Amino acid sequence: MTDSVSGSSNTSNTSNTSGTKTSNPLSDLTNNYTTFLTLLTTQLKNQDPTSPMDTNQMTQQLVQMSSVEQQIEANNQLKAIQSTLAGGQASQALNYLGKYVEMEGDQFPLQNSTANVSVTYGSAAANATMSVYDSTGKLVSTTDVSGAAGTHNYSWDGKDSSGNTLADGIYSVKVTATDASGKAVDTTVKVAGKVTGVDMSGDTPTLQMGDMTVNMSDVTMVLSS
Repeated sequence: MTDSVSGSSNTSNTSNTSGTKTSNPLSDLTNNYTTFLTLLTTQLKNQDPTSPMDTNQMTQQLVQMSSVEQQIEANNQLKAIQSTLAGGQASQALNYLGKYVEMEGDQFPLQNSTANVSVTYGSAAANATMSVYDSTGKLVSTTDVSGAAGTHNYSWDGKDSSGNTLADGIYSVKVTATDASGKAVDTTVKVAGKVTGVDMSGDTPTLQMGDMTVNMSDVTMVLSS
């Protein structure tokens, strides 16, 4: 069951853009291979029939040419594999659209004045407080929450401690828990949000949850659609 947490305090059970030209290793390797092949062909074509090219020297050159050719082929295969993997990641990312996902961490999105936080206590806490901060690090809400051992799900209504409704955006949460003797209790915080978009502009697709960007590797669970 999800506990609703309001903003007011109560007692209840978070490229380099310079003009420098960069080289392309694969292009350089291909150009070197082509140049090498041209030179070797020209050398064979223009060799003196009475003094042919040394066999050992030619063998070494052919071995070098073969090695370069293998490197080019290996690079082409790696590029094809990379392209296939990128396509698979894009398809996987699109499957997250419209779904709620959970991840471990203290940063979460407030979407439509709703945010979901999950807290797991290593042992029972006599006192537990959930504090919410805005994107500038300003404390906007402090609420006493249940400290019973186990996992608790809380839904924050996006209101500050004065009851004012805050704008949707990126917030962070911190849960402080202590036992009866005042000793800190271990807590694990997870946050959840709805995937509203997928950004494919980079090498690896990322998920958009409102204003918040999340790597797919950070997702620990897909909750629902």
